Amino acid sequence: MLTKISFTFGSRQILKDIIDKNPDRQFKLMQASTHSNKLALFDFSGKDSIFKTPVALTVLNESLNDNYNGILYYQSFQVNGDRQQLLYNTLDKIVSDSPAIANSFLMTSVANRNESSTLILLSTWNDFEDLTAWRESAAFKDLNNFMTVGSDNYYYDEIYRPIA
Repeated sequence: MLTKISFTFGSRQILKDIIDKNPDRQFKLMQASTHSNKLALFDFSGKDSIFKTPVALTVLNESLNDNYNGILYYQSFQVNGDRQQLLYNTLDKIVSDSPAIANSFLMTSVANRNESSTLILLSTWNDFEDLTAWRESAAFKDLNNFMTVGSDNYYYDEIYRPIA
């Protein structure tokens, strides 16, 4: 089981240099779909981060396989109070019951102590059609209570597509 993931942002050249200098890592170079100039390098090797300014994630639950190919759907949730356990249980159920059309599902928490209450759901998909089908499913609708931004709730999502 994968226990940690890290990622960082940067220019194409800087991220390519990191990839070239670390052939033992399982890197995925991704481009945000809404910000075409925003590049992220994800490290799925499970090793300690080598990035100077990483976002470090601790894997809490994963399902399916280690096929991290295709597009990556990143969802970040932070809720306060009693809703934290409800969010945890909802994400845990989604990961445990993940649909066969997904490549992988990972529920993670941010390893930074100041943001440790932030839960992140990472899922990988062969294409946008599979992701769209899941986003229209009943399982995805279970997340609706956590996807609004308010004084006691923070939500962010991003779709990343692989680049060569």
